[in-house]
Amino acid sequence: MTGRLTLTWANKDRALLSHGESGYEWVDRDDPRAREVRLLDEVGRVGEVNGDASDNLLIRGDSLDALRALVHTPEFAAEYRGKVKLVYIDPPFNTGQAFEHYDDSLEHSVWLGMMRERLVLIKELLSPDGSVWVHLDDAEMAYCKVLMDEIFGRQNFVATVSWQRTNSPRNSARFLSADVDFVLAYASDVSRLEMNMLQRSAAMDEKFKNPDSDPRGQWFAADLSARNFYSRGSFEVETPGGRRIGPGAGRYWSVSPEKLAEMDSDGRIWWGASGNNKPTRKLFLSEVQQGRVPSTMWLPEEVGYVRNGKQETKALLGGDPFSTPKPEKLIERVMQVGSNPGDIVLDCFAGSGTTAAVAHKMGRRWVTVELSENTADTFTKPRLEKVIAGEDPGGITESAGWTGGGGFRDLRIASSTWQVLDADAGLEVYRAEAVDGSTLRRAVAAQLGYALIEHPVFTGVRGRSRLAVVDGVVDATAVADIAAALAEGETALVAGTSVTDDAQTTLRELNKGSRVVRIPRDLFPRTGAVTR
Repeated sequence: MTGRLTLTWANKDRALLSHGESGYEWVDRDDPRAREVRLLDEVGRVGEVNGDASDNLLIRGDSLDALRALVHTPEFAAEYRGKVKLVYIDPPFNTGQAFEHYDDSLEHSVWLGMMRERLVLIKELLSPDGSVWVHLDDAEMAYCKVLMDEIFGRQNFVATVSWQRTNSPRNSARFLSADVDFVLAYASDVSRLEMNMLQRSAAMDEKFKNPDSDPRGQWFAADLSARNFYSRGSFEVETPGGRRIGPGAGRYWSVSPEKLAEMDSDGRIWWGASGNNKPTRKLFLSEVQQGRVPSTMWLPEEVGYVRNGKQETKALLGGDPFSTPKPEKLIERVMQVGSNPGDIVLDCFAGSGTTAAVAHKMGRRWVTVELSENTADTFTKPRLEKVIAGEDPGGITESAGWTGGGGFRDLRIASSTWQVLDADAGLEVYRAEAVDGSTLRRAVAAQLGYALIEHPVFTGVRGRSRLAVVDGVVDATAVADIAAALAEGETALVAGTSVTDDAQTTLRELNKGSRVVRIPRDLFPRTGAVTR
């Protein structure tokens, strides 16, 4: 048998078109609505920002449109594609419940399609040494694991973290009380993955002492014997006080007589204050790992309970808390392990904004996306405003030493530039009536992958190619004027809403390598679509 394991579901070969909070629709993959690169329009600024793609970003709208814009719009792609160190997402669990602030009841194949399309784009955004963490319960976790094996490669699976979200089992459960959530962690490339150890606890360091004033500093007395058989470990040692001591019944020394003598001469053996105790190895604090490898079992005493998340949002924003916020300490643990200060963190299911809030307090850059305008206005943005203003005393604020500062841009995914109608002959694509010339130029540049520039003739640039967008007729005279504006070695891509038959021939004669395309027909060059 050859090939790899894949997960199959109804309509997997089709694209899933989002209608915002109204739900989803399966469409053909050549449907322009499923391939459009939507624009990101600024609707506000909070705090100190640069006014460009390098700022922290709160994006309002569907996460798929936001991710596609980050991947394909040149201004954002240059900043984020292949550069996001950590992605943490807490998507709808698909439990069949309807929460107050979002719908958590999607048909199973729709949920899988929704997740796949976003994870594919997330993979393009991840840095080579980055990782993605997906928070779920057991309703879809096993299916998502297979899906992520398919997208990221099974070899890039890191671990499944189990978070004990509560210590109060539900007696109302039919069979077993589900008290654990799961976080699937995958690497972009496990051979290049970088993860951090956790800080040692104070209790761990308390056992290090220095009773003999060793100049190498504090040390811990570790047992030199073990139950594992060692052929050279059965011997008696003589203490400095003259006692003869063996390893003990059923035990063996873990070093040979020669190694023990060598360690003793280097002052690495402790015989006790009297010099007559069983020998132990001196492990110096300066020589041991200054952290601990994270476990896959995360206990609420360390990373918080599920109730803590609700308490944090209610204390900060008042009123009814967000339905399912995660405690800040939980997200802090993810960021401690998977990122460093200055790294970019992405969360495309923002909710109450916990990920962005924690990232900000921990000195990370962040991008977060929220589908619901009401949620963004009620929870996400107000919470982040308080973080920046230094008015959030809860969560990890004190432990992180956060006092306020920074800022973010508030962006909204623009309405579609195109109107798509189903027809017997195929999909008819038109320019939306409300789209003006400026928006049209930006939309065409984004769709064709050209970075915007300020120029009297050209709208965008990609290498040595220049993009000219004409909201009107492109004829021989128009292309001659455009060709005349080119510098030596440059070519032009001319996009017009109407194109005469002689425009292409004339342009190619004037500038070899240049070409003319028609808006919107040639923006979505797939068979089966009829455009106008």
